[in-house]
Amino acid sequence: MNILFLCNKNPYPEKDGGSIAMNANIKEAVKRNYYVKVLAVNSDKIFTDVNTIPDNYKDATHYESVYFNLKVRPFPFFKTFFTKKSPHIIRFISEDYKKRLSEILTNTDFDIVMLESLFMCPYIEIIRQHSRAEIVLRSHNIEHQIWKRIYKNCNNIIKKPLLKHVYKTLERYELSVLYKVDAIAAITDIDASFFRENTTTPVFTLPFGIDIEHIRKPENASMEKNSLFHLGSMNWEPNIEGVNWFLENIAPALNKDLPDVKIYLAGRNMPQTLYDKHPENVVVVGEVEDAYSFMYSKQIMFIPLLSGSGMRIKLIEAMTLCKSVISTSIGAEGVEVENGKDIVIADTPDEMIFRIKQLFNNPEAANFIGQNAGEKAKKYNIKQIFDSFENFINTNLTNSNG
Repeated sequence: MNILFLCNKNPYPEKDGGSIAMNANIKEAVKRNYYVKVLAVNSDKIFTDVNTIPDNYKDATHYESVYFNLKVRPFPFFKTFFTKKSPHIIRFISEDYKKRLSEILTNTDFDIVMLESLFMCPYIEIIRQHSRAEIVLRSHNIEHQIWKRIYKNCNNIIKKPLLKHVYKTLERYELSVLYKVDAIAAITDIDASFFRENTTTPVFTLPFGIDIEHIRKPENASMEKNSLFHLGSMNWEPNIEGVNWFLENIAPALNKDLPDVKIYLAGRNMPQTLYDKHPENVVVVGEVEDAYSFMYSKQIMFIPLLSGSGMRIKLIEAMTLCKSVISTSIGAEGVEVENGKDIVIADTPDEMIFRIKQLFNNPEAANFIGQNAGEKAKKYNIKQIFDSFENFINTNLTNSNG
């Protein structure tokens, strides 16, 4: 089978949850001896020097990227109030990308074109013009729901109408493309249910998969006691919103009641404001070289999301390492976990403070949750997930030759 992956960011190196989720399937397809081609967006937002990508990866994936300037510019943004187009979507339209995509499709026959996220959907027409491949939209999130939740949580009278425009135009676009693809791969069962309610296009669940067999305890690793950590890209609005909520409403109380506990904030694009000013019990780490080593070195993970969609990749990774995790309901959304058994759910500041204190004061309970999480994480083995993907493709899409 020949698969073309159109990626809204570089899948390599694996800098965030989106790139990790894309690369897991890309690598598994390569392992199964499929012909794989990657055409990625390389942007100012997540830039990668292509020369730093290993040759064996580039050769195996026939890797190419096209540079995009994804910065939000005021005039094009406000113009969308009149055109009713999504300001998020128009940033991902590039004539250079269209040209290169047309050339690739003209020179190579593909069975499947994977649109990695809604933001690659502007290229559906080009694909139809130059290829008979089946088009699969891999939805990492229900994108408009993220911005709808951010809009509802916003109390700024200037920002709120702008956010409403963002989510409304994104919602209109997202619903409009569901009939333009041949299948939709939702990252969670919750998202799959939403799509089935809004289209007759075949929908299946393709969750994040992890190569569990290659997860190993880091060498010379030790775990710091009384450590609480968050790991996530800080150029994603829901992470910014959630971390600020945690620092304002929860960190001060923890400093008072658990003075020995340190709170670590790690991830790409950490705002300078957090380095400049943060509560005294908080350590701002920024980007880490090895996410698994960092997670292993800390005791308990927290996920304070108030908005978002899809599933948290870092939650699955932490579970794989048998970490105790405390999360809001939205932070755990889409992952098959049970409150009090393999995760702790807390949605208010008081509840989260209480549950965090419980975990630190009762190490046996925290260990119980972590061990159960490790067992549950086995469900997300990439081999099993890719098997189900193959079965769906071979059963439902006519152009696949297996």
